[in-house]
Amino acid sequence: MYDGRGGISGPMDFDESWARFMIAEERSLMNRAGGILAHALARALPGESQDELDGWAEEDRNLARDGLVELMDEQGDIYYRHIEELRAEDVADRLRAQTARMDWLGWRMDQRLEWVEVWRNSSGRRRD
Repeated sequence: MYDGRGGISGPMDFDESWARFMIAEERSLMNRAGGILAHALARALPGESQDELDGWAEEDRNLARDGLVELMDEQGDIYYRHIEELRAEDVADRLRAQTARMDWLGWRMDQRLEWVEVWRNSSGRRRD
């Protein structure tokens, strides 16, 4: 395993792994509080409400400012836990929530690219 200093080390112990996980979660909270979701959502796609997207982004900022981390149980239900209350048992639910968010944002990106391509083709702005 890469040790971050240019060398290889043995497997990390639980405490080191947990500390790294928590550092990543703290960084995620800072990014969310800073409005990263609003940046990722950018503008509404056709059929979406900009007000609704702005509301989701603002809610995400507020949850992050309150230190709340999004989790998703095996049934797909979202719940929140304060970062200081996270336990090792929450990691699977945290990863599930992160994956769902990234999948949704990826889907929106694909939709945006398709919309741009349709717009280019229909407006005679296609560049070949």
